[in-house]
Amino acid sequence: LPKCSFVSIVAREVGFRMDFDHESLLRCFVDEEEEKAIIDWCTEQDNKRSDIFEYRLEAADKLREEGNEFYKTGDCDTARQRYFAAVWHLDFDIGQQWNMMDNHQLDLNTRKMKAISNVCAAYLKAKDWTNTKKAADVGLRHMAKSDLKDKDSEAKFLFRKGVANFERGFTEDAYESLKKADAAKPNDREIREALKKASQGQREDKAKAKQVWQSKLLTEEEKACQGSWLQPAVLLARCKARLCRCCRRKGKSA
Repeated sequence: LPKCSFVSIVAREVGFRMDFDHESLLRCFVDEEEEKAIIDWCTEQDNKRSDIFEYRLEAADKLREEGNEFYKTGDCDTARQRYFAAVWHLDFDIGQQWNMMDNHQLDLNTRKMKAISNVCAAYLKAKDWTNTKKAADVGLRHMAKSDLKDKDSEAKFLFRKGVANFERGFTEDAYESLKKADAAKPNDREIREALKKASQGQREDKAKAKQVWQSKLLTEEEKACQGSWLQPAVLLARCKARLCRCCRRKGKSA
């Protein structure tokens, strides 16, 4: 078989792609230049990627812990850099996963989920809404492809995605994500509050859209009548409109 065909077959048998398009989960978040910078940093810190499975997981855990410390101090950029380094250590290509035992595959996928969650949380704390939503989508897709059953993590990804969409002005999408988050983790106060806020925002957006649509059906005369009667221009327009209506009624009666 050609190499590309063999890789495709292996990917299907393994059950998921590393980042769904490439063989690197890290490339879901960074471009080639940024990836190289992360690899160079790991090399400079004597933190090269080991050939031993357990060592790579340990290195990823250590980097995530370092990232968490920076996250607590509010240094989201450095925290995210550590999380990306952890993801790099967890990046096993398809060939390496081909003979991986089920328990090892589960350990790997679970750690990837946690690292993605860390990345998502760092973006959320930095109020980078676009990348928060992107990271949440990567996390949810990874869980689905890996068949990971973790309601708490699923709820976190959905909550962060919902918040990001709300802040970006997509209240309908926000409501849908937060509704799913509430189903995954019922009675969570933070999720419920965000869901209530998104629901209110959705109603307001629909009302505004309805108002915009209705205004398109108004004549220029009717548009001039919109607003407070305290405004001279509005008062004058209303008087003219009333006078026109009276004239039309008199014309009909005659």
